[in-house]
Amino acid sequence: MKATAKRTLTPRAIVLGTAAAVALIGGTGAANAFADDDSPAPKSSVQLSPSERHLDDTAQDRAQVKADKVSYDEATAKALKAVPGTATSAELDTADRNGSLIWEVDVFGKDHTNHDVTIDAGDGTVLNKHTDRDDDAAEDAAEPQALLKGDKIGHGKATDQALKAVPGTVASFSLDDNDRNGATVYEVDVLGKDHKSHDVTVDAAGGKVLNQHVDQDDRDDNDGD
Repeated sequence: MKATAKRTLTPRAIVLGTAAAVALIGGTGAANAFADDDSPAPKSSVQLSPSERHLDDTAQDRAQVKADKVSYDEATAKALKAVPGTATSAELDTADRNGSLIWEVDVFGKDHTNHDVTIDAGDGTVLNKHTDRDDDAAEDAAEPQALLKGDKIGHGKATDQALKAVPGTVASFSLDDNDRNGATVYEVDVLGKDHKSHDVTVDAAGGKVLNQHVDQDDRDDNDGD
């Protein structure tokens, strides 16, 4: 939903990398992984209405989580079955061309390449998968390999820790490096039971929650009350 993503977590290098594309096309709400792609956007069994696609970040989070039928761990398991390897991120998002609600999962495969897997958020069907390839595949593989080397807990424990800190629903997670000290961390986006979006940072080495804060979108709303 965020980042890249509908919003930018801090930091959030691995998750989808589509925020810049959204800015260029003037889009609002969730980042669209297909905005600059001529290929057909995947059509899932769940679609958001046109009005829901253009809500602000937190309001769209609420709409997407309400419509979602597949949890982050179910979506990740489906992606890993399609592409064996390690999930480095997962995000609940919409394909803006048709409002389809999907999970975008990044997998660093056993073939040492990055794969994007699209999962139907309604029934868990694999809608699309492709390998990220460019002129420097070795360099592309080096970043996730370095992050995975520093990851000792896995996304399951990281999201569990985030939910202990902020009870609610996981909307995204991503394995990343901390800008302050270079440590490997998980950035987890949780739509809390308080109906606010929270950004939670979890140490990937030991599982400690390093930081958690309400998303800026909600803080602005609160300031106006």
